[in-house]
Amino acid sequence: MMVTTATRRILALRREQRDMPRQGWELVGEGGGRLWELVRGGRWNCRIVDVRVAACGKALWIRVEKAKC
Repeated sequence: MMVTTATRRILALRREQRDMPRQGWELVGEGGGRLWELVRGGRWNCRIVDVRVAACGKALWIRVEKAKC
């Protein structure tokens, strides 16, 4: 099987979409995801603890945890 650069990129994107939510990450893309809820919604007691750039380079993966007060 010929593995090209495009194939590697597609596989990396699929792997990321499968594994990151399992590990507790949320995708924040063009629409903003559920990020607005951190300030205005029911997640006011949460905070962002880690951020990673997505494999596509145009979105972010964030990890949110309950704030320790």
